[in-house]
Amino acid sequence: MHSFGPRSLTPRDGLDWLAQAWQLLRRRPWLFVAVALFAPAGSAVLLVLPVWDWVLPPGSGWAMLVATVACYGLPLSLTVILACGLARAANRRNLPAARLLFNGTALRAILKTSLLLFLLLLQGYLLVYWVQDQLLPVDLAAAGDVAPAPEAFGVASTLLGTQLSVLGSLLLVLQVLLAGFLVPLHLFREWPLAACWRRSVLAMQLNPWLFPVMGLAGLALLALPFVSWLAVPAQVLALPLPAYLGALLYVAWNDVFQGGAEEQECLEIQAPWRASISGGSASRQSGAAPRSDPR
Repeated sequence: MHSFGPRSLTPRDGLDWLAQAWQLLRRRPWLFVAVALFAPAGSAVLLVLPVWDWVLPPGSGWAMLVATVACYGLPLSLTVILACGLARAANRRNLPAARLLFNGTALRAILKTSLLLFLLLLQGYLLVYWVQDQLLPVDLAAAGDVAPAPEAFGVASTLLGTQLSVLGSLLLVLQVLLAGFLVPLHLFREWPLAACWRRSVLAMQLNPWLFPVMGLAGLALLALPFVSWLAVPAQVLALPLPAYLGALLYVAWNDVFQGGAEEQECLEIQAPWRASISGGSASRQSGAAPRSDPR
């Protein structure tokens, strides 16, 4: 019987995930294109709302940050979750993908999981903003030959402040990496967050090679727009990347937790075996009567 749970894989399997995610995108190209366009369209609509002029006073740094993350993070989170659910629907093939995805139960799960992803994203942005607020800009022209004070070494002004910033960054990285499996577990299984978190932690422990891969990919995407000769390709890549990331998230989750086979496929495989077992027992029960000798 097929048991659901995390298993250990190799980096070669991770390379296969990239190709499998692309194949899922090619099965329903127009639906994925529509999902990819949702992120910039949603951000454009939220940015032009007149409510920001009323809510945000001048110089409100934290409020402006939350509004910015809401305008960009909400559509982006919903795009990734939609693409993840659409990849699962496209993988099943038996029904149109839209019918499997756009129904009341699926939409409630998508909205709930999108909110979870947005809250993780908001936490990350707030932490980055806090770390930036702790930075001490050094004016080299004014400093001259004067050596900086020992307490100014590091991210923050004090040793404990630097230690706290690094610890917060470490926790942020761990949460982002673990959310890679926490999000599809919460979306497709709808288990409590504590159960999803435990299984996600176990999956990452069984596949430690995912930590540097995802971390380096995140750093590369972070630095890509700041390279002058890569700024235009980065903007072109930003359009389809959320949809591809959602498909990749589903492929990785499906391979790690289900061995690449959907539950529906497993049930179809088990159906003849169960029918033979139940049919055999029924035949034995029904065959008992004819063999009974009236003598």
